[in-house]
Amino acid sequence: MKEDRGTAGSPVSAEAVETPVWLAESKGVDRRRYRIVNRLRAVRDGDHFATLPEDLRARVREIVADER
Repeated sequence: MKEDRGTAGSPVSAEAVETPVWLAESKGVDRRRYRIVNRLRAVRDGDHFATLPEDLRARVREIVADER
């Protein structure tokens, strides 16, 4: 099974997470929002989530929680 980047092996940068956060908050991505949220969920559940800035971690948590 293919492993997502940033989940277990490699660190994830704040810049790599800011883009999907921005996209998830945009109005024009309704059809693909589920993929974006799934990516953010994988980042949240990954080993390197704690290395992201706190405000970005909080935003990721909010976006993922809003999809439940």
